[in-house]
Amino acid sequence: MSKTILVTGASSGIGYETVQVLLKNGFRVVAVVRQDADRQRLLEEHKKKSPDSVAALHVLQLDLADFLQIEKIPQILKLDCQIEQLDGLVNNAGIALAGPFYDQPFSEVQSIIHLNVLSLMKVTQVLLPLLKNELSAGRIVNISSISGISAAPFLSVYAASKHAIEGFSVGLRKELMLLGIKVIVIGPGSVRTPIWKKGFQAIQNHYSQSLYALPFQKFIRMAAEEEEKSLPVEVVAELILHALVTARPCYRYAPIPRKWLNWYLPKLIPNQLYDYLTAKALGLMG
Repeated sequence: MSKTILVTGASSGIGYETVQVLLKNGFRVVAVVRQDADRQRLLEEHKKKSPDSVAALHVLQLDLADFLQIEKIPQILKLDCQIEQLDGLVNNAGIALAGPFYDQPFSEVQSIIHLNVLSLMKVTQVLLPLLKNELSAGRIVNISSISGISAAPFLSVYAASKHAIEGFSVGLRKELMLLGIKVIVIGPGSVRTPIWKKGFQAIQNHYSQSLYALPFQKFIRMAAEEEEKSLPVEVVAELILHALVTARPCYRYAPIPRKWLNWYLPKLIPNQLYDYLTAKALGLMG
């Protein structure tokens, strides 16, 4: 029987590409999306690509910000999909909104923490019984970010959410040794996905009256330049597949473009110097 993997945030970006990679490799996939239009699109695409294996893909339309909907996932899987156990969970759903914390609406802060952290935890807790099955122990892959280890200006809240995922994953990994369930973190750097472009488009003019207006615009321009050098989303999706199937997965993977500059160098130079260079580049020197 094909192994069954549930992927959240499957409408675009890393989640979407992960669904495609898993289907190509013979998995049965449960893709979770928020909009009905995305549910219809994924089903139609799969039907055209693989008309003989339509049953390999199940698409659930759920708002993961709603804990009551999350609690219903096991029942939906059992009744609508005839799925009573999972072999893997890929926690990918999340939002990325940048902004100077000084001016950032606290409702936005709450939304980021709620979806990126609390919803991830709730999904994991609700689905843990399905990952502990008689045939084999499942795996959990939590999608973090380079921001889960470091933090850039104007990404303070997003970084906080990813730091939380890192800490949660480390503790949970040790707890679930009792059940044989492995927990793996994947923390990408810049990846070619719509998440940042959508986020920047939503807020780039919100802070035009802020004392951070010019530094924030510089940050957006630098982020756009970084996107041009970002990793193809397929790289991350293939790494997720590896984490789900390899006998001895690493605890954490860091697919990062220009890794020496973006990953190793910041660890080697003093924090004070790195902060100074970052602040000078963005015009944040007081």
